[in-house]
Amino acid sequence: MMVQLQQQAERFGTDVRIGMVTNVDFSKKEGGIHKITVDNEKQIEAETVIISTGASAKYLNIPSEQRLRGGGVSACAVCDGFFYKGQDVAIVGAGDTAAEEASYLANICNKVTMLVVRII
Repeated sequence: MMVQLQQQAERFGTDVRIGMVTNVDFSKKEGGIHKITVDNEKQIEAETVIISTGASAKYLNIPSEQRLRGGGVSACAVCDGFFYKGQDVAIVGAGDTAAEEASYLANICNKVTMLVVRII
């Protein structure tokens, strides 16, 4: 799927480069450019830099969780919600992210139960 997303972006003119960003100079003057260093050697210049570092899931670390990943346990409603269309589902979490995931699933699932995690 990631290859298809890349191909779609390239169809719209995106210049895709692979590497580890090791430095960004955000000190551009008005009308200037930002300078990005990739892999400590390659220089890229751009008027705009979009930082999209991704996210990491916060799992419960219970024994059955690992066994059921991809078979009932998911960390991304938008990514995997389709597989649960029309079913009763539960969200375990708290805050804005859990509420957003529950709201998304409410449009495609039969019933959404939200279990709020409270750290004591």
